[in-house]
Amino acid sequence: MKIKIMFILIFLSSLFASSKPTIILLHGFMGWGRDEMGDYYYWGGATDLQEYLISEGFNVHSVSVGPISSNWDRAIEAFYQIKGGQLDYGSSHSVEYDIIQKPEGKYYEGFFQDWNQNNPIHIITHSQGGQTARMLEYLLKTRFEGEESDLLSNSKEGWIKSITTISCPHNGTILANEVSNNFPFLQNMTPFFGILEESKINELYNFDLEQWNLNKFKDEVTEDYLDRLSQSGIKDSKNFSAWDLSIEGAKQFNDIYSTDSNVYYFSYATYSTKELEDKTHVPDFNMSLLVWIPSLIIGKSSKIPDEWHMNDGIISTVSMKYPINSSGDAEPHKEFDANNIVKGTWQIMEPIHQDHHIIIGHRLINLDEENMKLFYRQICSRLYSLK
Repeated sequence: MKIKIMFILIFLSSLFASSKPTIILLHGFMGWGRDEMGDYYYWGGATDLQEYLISEGFNVHSVSVGPISSNWDRAIEAFYQIKGGQLDYGSSHSVEYDIIQKPEGKYYEGFFQDWNQNNPIHIITHSQGGQTARMLEYLLKTRFEGEESDLLSNSKEGWIKSITTISCPHNGTILANEVSNNFPFLQNMTPFFGILEESKINELYNFDLEQWNLNKFKDEVTEDYLDRLSQSGIKDSKNFSAWDLSIEGAKQFNDIYSTDSNVYYFSYATYSTKELEDKTHVPDFNMSLLVWIPSLIIGKSSKIPDEWHMNDGIISTVSMKYPINSSGDAEPHKEFDANNIVKGTWQIMEPIHQDHHIIIGHRLINLDEENMKLFYRQICSRLYSLK
């Protein structure tokens, strides 16, 4: 009798766990998956934030998408990791950008095979992950003629319940433009790495560029690999993160994107600069030294309006709020009101005084771990309260 009761309790607990809403953590530019970088996590740094949130009762999963890939490619990679199946970038897209449509070895079991309009997901994103989530939303809703994949050939309305963006370049970052135009390709993008150690990058980091046939050779050091990447066609392609993260590339995507009246949107902006008399910005002492140089590039740039100078070391704070298209038209938005949470509108949270990496737990010293945990627990609690 006791054994029967035990099995019943186990069954009920597993049934209850599976019925909880699914939350997806979607990383940004130069991010990595849970099986990379040893015990140093994109979400939480030295703290395993995903496991912490699971211990708090939330059903949380992470995806690992191309760290320097385009939002189209990243969104499709996220879809198949969640739903399962052979990765398929689409025939038209693959022909246009001369990439491998269905890379070998990119078949996924899917950790949420029941994902559909009756079982939608919440997505929490950081940095480029916010753009990628919006691209996934666009691909899910759009039916593309001449495609054979389940994702691209069918419209999947209602598969996303909410998108939360943290430090997202909705409208691009001048840093992407400056790096592309004035610096050697990728070698000088190291500020985006946060506090990653070169040895760990060599041993445990994967650039996931199989679609470009640009796999990292065994024992190839990162510097040599980046040199090889810089000689490939990817550097001049618009099917690449450098374009998507640029101000022009972001506007191009915003021209075809529109918010969904059935989706909840929340955006968190970050900053860690102070304004000078000439309206330019410089890093404050809360900002990690690792991003002072890119912060100064943004804060002193004469190519952007004054309101774009405030930044978090990587992205202008004003760009993080909500998408704006090339005509200057903004998606529906309002200040967040806990008593009036609505769908179809970007709800702007109070700006957070942290830099681009500290907000996800990447700080060498003096990280307030408990505050970080509280921040993400509150986000998840809010998502679980949505009707």
